[in-house]
Amino acid sequence: MWNLTMQAKRAIEHANILPIQESDHDWKIALEDAKEEGVDLYAQLKEELNECKERLLQILPERFKQYVHDGTLNSPELPKQVREDYLLWIRAAEETFEAVLDASFENKQKALAFLPESVQEVYEQSLHDAEIERIERSPGTLKITLNTLGGFSTKSIVELFFTDIFIEESHLPLQVGQWYIYDELIKTENGFALHVIFDCPETEWTIEAKQINANYYYRPKAYDDFAEDKGFELQAYIEKLNPDFTYTFITPNFKSEIKTFTNEAPYMTLQEGELLVESGELHAILAGKQIKLADCLNDCLHFIFTDEYEDPYAQFSEPVPADEIEEAALSEDLELQVRAWNTMYANPHEFVDIINRVLMRLNVTEDNEMMASVYINHFNEYRILTEETLSKHCNLLGK
Repeated sequence: MWNLTMQAKRAIEHANILPIQESDHDWKIALEDAKEEGVDLYAQLKEELNECKERLLQILPERFKQYVHDGTLNSPELPKQVREDYLLWIRAAEETFEAVLDASFENKQKALAFLPESVQEVYEQSLHDAEIERIERSPGTLKITLNTLGGFSTKSIVELFFTDIFIEESHLPLQVGQWYIYDELIKTENGFALHVIFDCPETEWTIEAKQINANYYYRPKAYDDFAEDKGFELQAYIEKLNPDFTYTFITPNFKSEIKTFTNEAPYMTLQEGELLVESGELHAILAGKQIKLADCLNDCLHFIFTDEYEDPYAQFSEPVPADEIEEAALSEDLELQVRAWNTMYANPHEFVDIINRVLMRLNVTEDNEMMASVYINHFNEYRILTEETLSKHCNLLGK
C-alpha cells in the first residue's frame, strides 16, 4: 500500500554505508590532500571499513564481499571495473529511493488538495528532522506537537490534529523525542491516512482519521539575535518583539496565549495559568498545580512564539542605491556586500556598467569563489558581460 516503508529506508541506508572515490582522478586528489595535511589516508580508510565491515557482509551482493575481506573496497587498489560496478549498485539504490520519494510526494499532493489550508501550508515544507515535543490523546483524537528546530521548515512549532481516528498502527508506541523522518499521505474512503517513519527509536507509524488539521507558530525575528547570547536579559528581548503581533507561550508540557508583557519578572501574563519564578526556576501554575518549566527565567526566550512570519534575512533584500552599489559590493561590510550583490542580481540590465566594473575589480579567492561563480554565470545568462570581464573570469563560467 505504502511507497515509503522501513524496507525502502534501510535499502538506501545500506547503499550509503561505505562511500568511495569515483575515479582515479578523485583518488589522486585525495591522496595528495592527505599527504599535504599529514594524514595517513590508508589507516583512515581501514578504520572506516572496519567500523562497518560486519554490516557490509550482511547486506552487500556476494560479488563485493571478497573486497571487504581483503580491505580494498574503499581503497585506491580496488580494481576499476569493481569500483564502477559498486558505484552502479549505489546509484541503482539511490534511483529506486528517488522513485519511492516521488511516488509518495505525488500521493501527498493529491490528498492535501482535500485538506484544510493550514495542513497544506505545513506540508509545503518538509517536516524531516522535526522532533515530537508533546503527545496528547483523548477518545478518538490525537494531537502531536512537533518542534522543527534543526529541521527544514520555517515554522518552528507544528501541531497536527487527528479527529475521529479509525486506525492507528505502529511497531513501537510514539514517544516524545522521536524524530519525524519520512511521510506519505493518502485520501481514503473514510478520510485520510498518514504514514510516517520516525527515528530514535525507529518505527513505522500509520494513522487513519476522518479529518486532519494543523496549527503552526514561528519564532520571532529577534530570536536569532539573542539565542546564543548567554548574558542577555529577557526584558531586552521582549522589547525587540513586534507589539502588533500575538504571542503564544509554548513549552513541552504547557501552552497559553500571552495576554500582556510587563516590566517586572516574569515580564508577561498568560491567558491561561500563571508564570512564577521560584528559587530562580521558572514554574507555571495551572488548575491549582505547579509545573516546573525551566531552570531559569531567561529560558522563556525559547518558549515565546508568534503566528506571524518575519523573514530573518529580509534586510539582505533591501536594495542599495545605484550610486553606492559598486563600493558596497566590494566593501568589508558583509551585510552591505550581500545587499549590493542581490541588487545587481535582481536587476542585471539596469546595472550593466556597474556589474562589469565590479567584476573587473573583484579579486576571486578560495573563500568567495563559489559566490563569484553563481553571480558571474547568472549575469552571463543575460549576455551583459563585456569581453574583458569574460576573459578575466573565464575559469568560472559554466561552473
